[in-house]
Amino acid sequence: MDDRNYEAEAREQGWKPKEEFKGAGTWTDAQTFVEKGEKITGILKSRLDRQDREISELRNANKDFGEYQKQLRASDKRAAEARILELETKRAQAVNDGDGQEFTRTEREIQRERSMMQAPPPPEGFDPAEKAWAQENPWYGTDQQLTAFADGVSGMVEAEGYQGKARLDEIARRSREAFPDRFENPNKGKANGVESGGEIETGNSEAHTYENLPPEAKAACDRFEASGLTSKEDYVNTFEWE
Repeated sequence: MDDRNYEAEAREQGWKPKEEFKGAGTWTDAQTFVEKGEKITGILKSRLDRQDREISELRNANKDFGEYQKQLRASDKRAAEARILELETKRAQAVNDGDGQEFTRTEREIQRERSMMQAPPPPEGFDPAEKAWAQENPWYGTDQQLTAFADGVSGMVEAEGYQGKARLDEIARRSREAFPDRFENPNKGKANGVESGGEIETGNSEAHTYENLPPEAKAACDRFEASGLTSKEDYVNTFEWE
């Protein structure tokens, strides 16, 4: 037996008996009023719970993606250090050979690499347009050399009258033009799996593809893609394969 006092509960929520009802709409009895309120509250709670889960998942993905970007920056630093070491070897050889032109060229490259390594990290607090652009251009903030170049031409592009998205797109265009090798598909020429002997290679387990990612990397890739932080292709192309 239901011994709830629906009228008392309804009155607490603003309900009034029919003889006192003067509001717009259709009057309902106390029990219907309470039950409708409970149903709406349940729906709202369900929606809020779902939103809380989505926000939590997005926060976790952002945190993981931040760690992934740190790893990429560390990888870029190691690559830059290796390039500097190679250039220093060439510079020493130029001294031994008395080749002043080669010495000047390698010295200039060494200084350039070092300045790129000291480039500041990408600014935080992007506006929505900048955030969308950064997602479309994942090299920004992960490749120190490209990031430094983009920051360097930003003021020049703006001074030329580019504004908003047009400014960002022009920065990306000039970056691609200045460093075309950084934007080439690393698997270009390997798509058909043709070996030097002309035979087609199939089932290459060493190929740098999404399917060959380690399980934990594949899971991270899925989270980042679902959160709109990167695409599978960009993740695979920037993943540090062993």
